[in-house]
Amino acid sequence: MRKTLLVAVPGITMAQVLQAPYAVPIFASVSSNSWPHDSNWTSLNDSVGGHLQVLRPWAAVCYTSDPFYNPEECQSVLLGYRNDTQACFNMYCREAAPAALLWPNWESCSYSQGCALNYTNPQPIGGAACYQGSTPPYSVSILDAQDASIVIKWAIAHNVKLTVRNTGHDYQGRSAAPSTLQVNTHLLDNLSYVPEFIPQGLNTAPVPALTMGAGAQIYNIYNYAAAQNFSPVIGACLTVGAAGGFLQGGGHGVLTPAYGLAVDSALEFEVVTADGQIRVANEAQNPDLFWALRGGGAGSWGIVISATIQVYPSVAVGASLLTILPSTSQNVTTLGIEFISFVAKYQNAWINKGIPSSLIMFQDQYSLSLYWPATTANLSDLYSFFEELKSLSSNYTVTSNTTSASMFPTVSAANEQGIGPVFDALNLYGASNQLASRLVPQSYIDPSNPSSITAVSEAIWNGLQIVNGPLESNATGLFGTVPVLILGNMPAATSTLVNETGANPGLYSAAWHVVYAAPWTLGVNATTTAEVITAIHNAVSPLTALGIKSSYQNEGDAFEEDWQEAFFGYKYAELSSIKQKYDPKNCELILGLL
Repeated sequence: MRKTLLVAVPGITMAQVLQAPYAVPIFASVSSNSWPHDSNWTSLNDSVGGHLQVLRPWAAVCYTSDPFYNPEECQSVLLGYRNDTQACFNMYCREAAPAALLWPNWESCSYSQGCALNYTNPQPIGGAACYQGSTPPYSVSILDAQDASIVIKWAIAHNVKLTVRNTGHDYQGRSAAPSTLQVNTHLLDNLSYVPEFIPQGLNTAPVPALTMGAGAQIYNIYNYAAAQNFSPVIGACLTVGAAGGFLQGGGHGVLTPAYGLAVDSALEFEVVTADGQIRVANEAQNPDLFWALRGGGAGSWGIVISATIQVYPSVAVGASLLTILPSTSQNVTTLGIEFISFVAKYQNAWINKGIPSSLIMFQDQYSLSLYWPATTANLSDLYSFFEELKSLSSNYTVTSNTTSASMFPTVSAANEQGIGPVFDALNLYGASNQLASRLVPQSYIDPSNPSSITAVSEAIWNGLQIVNGPLESNATGLFGTVPVLILGNMPAATSTLVNETGANPGLYSAAWHVVYAAPWTLGVNATTTAEVITAIHNAVSPLTALGIKSSYQNEGDAFEEDWQEAFFGYKYAELSSIKQKYDPKNCELILGLL
């Protein structure tokens, strides 16, 4: 267990601490003479049981000028192009197609250098080229740790960079890169409930646990949890893989305020590191690697084969789902800022009672959702908020109110019927998308400091105006203005355990996770695309100006300038040290994977 971490050392500046620990190696590329010969790829294919495949972009079969054009296969792609729901079980849904990512801008290397279809009306495309973009030229679907070991050793021997993919649900595009060998973990979808689990090498009291393969997706885990009568601390988006990058980024969900981050419940990993060694990582074996795997960076430590997490008793979940309209006769900016401030007054108390909140805020409509496990909170904990909201009826009208102390019989039901569909609807799978985020500390919205609350609320609102600036043109390929997501599902219950994991310390002190995002599709021109991307990037600037610099890496900006500080904080130096121990030559620069 690592509790003593570098925060400040006399004579060492933060800039020095945050420098990369060693050089990034130059890998072979498809266009270089060092790229492996066909015979090398044949040898790899033989060694992994014939599971190597050549990849072209998923939609190449729909480009009429492409050698891979296939009208029959194209129809299947068209049917599944926007489909990323739990009904998707075949290779023609995005999450299951090795060549697809959920947002096709990450399949491209630059504007117009990809192979996307139009999200609004996917149809075959004629007279345009389908570029390989960031789609890896090869993929191998691994079935166990031995396969992963073989692939890593082969990649090192041939100087080929690896990428790791499960579903392609990655807001930073880390599941793909040009001239790489993709390691596809999607078939590692096994689940096993262990009523009395003891990590290998430890002599601790047994706890109920779930072992999940790297390919197991959240909707399957929730179904399994309901059948086995337990509650897992995992996420909301139903198709995310829980054991890979979700955990390696920290992981948050509806139970996070009550039980902590997902990694706070992690007990053990099976992982294949840069030397091809199959390792167990827990508090007894490779404890530093175990610390790093729990939130220290997706795809940085090797290929995760499985993860075991502690699970908790099944519990009913109450909910209050409100739709609120600001008065049209008053200033929309004033009402927006004041409503954020109003919710902020209650936010710290809510998460400290295990109540996560979600405020999806358009300029002219606010959707506020509150959920609570029956074991930590009661409907009565919301009475004061409801009374104050009623007193503001001249400013805000509640147009929809669905509230029940026992709305869902289980956490699984709450996520599958309530939370998951909401967030899946916000994510236009098949359209391009980018986001930026900030973690707002509890101290910034302490009710005893109303001026700080106002400053934070103004910054969030100003960020919304920035991101919506280029979207208001309604140019071809855009979808109109977007909301800001103010997510209050931070780990209040484990805030004092901040140094027990490698996760961003900003997560443990946060009250809110503020997210700005915008989609676009084919038809938008290069200038507008650049303006949208810049606006998303700049939307967090008002919060940054207040000193709020921390961001959740799994839902952060791929172009974050100070990414070491934003995503890792003071833990970056320790994580770099562990990286050098397990990968001293930095030969396994794996990008990776939700």
